Amino acid sequence: MRMVHGNAAARWLPSRHNFALFRLFAFLRLRNAGPEAADVILNIDRYQSNVETWTVTVWVLASATAFLTTVLPLPLAFLAAVVGIQAALITSGLVFAPLWNALTGRETPGVRVSSFVIMGVLAAGAAYCTTRPAWVRFAGWQFLSLVALNAIAAAIVFLLRAQIAELETSIGGVPSAR
Repeated sequence: MRMVHGNAAARWLPSRHNFALFRLFAFLRLRNAGPEAADVILNIDRYQSNVETWTVTVWVLASATAFLTTVLPLPLAFLAAVVGIQAALITSGLVFAPLWNALTGRETPGVRVSSFVIMGVLAAGAAYCTTRPAWVRFAGWQFLSLVALNAIAAAIVFLLRAQIAELETSIGGVPSAR
């Protein structure tokens, strides 16, 4: 694990974020921020952003709950969303990850397979909800719009990868492998 000592600006390294929208924001924040005077030690790991983790967690749970309200009342929809997400994590990690690894012939971490499965199920739910005449269609469009916006941000981050790597190297971080 890579560590950065004595540079508080390292908290904005794009390699400390997982999703492209957050990586792009971190890059812009780091590039345009003034110096921060703080003696810190930060590890450089893509899962270190609490704001990102909790934002995405709440968004996924709220979206799943909204999608499930098409067939269940709100309290049951919330409970079904919580249980369903946990079941999807366990099932995809235990069943789909080994199956994916056997089919592709390479080792893919279970968390990547789980994320793909959960986002695929949510995207299918969002697509279904966009066809409904009720308020839930707005939740479906919102979900699909944010997924599309993240894809656009991923393309921008890909195009800026040399500048991001240069900026991260100047701060003491390691350019990300993505």
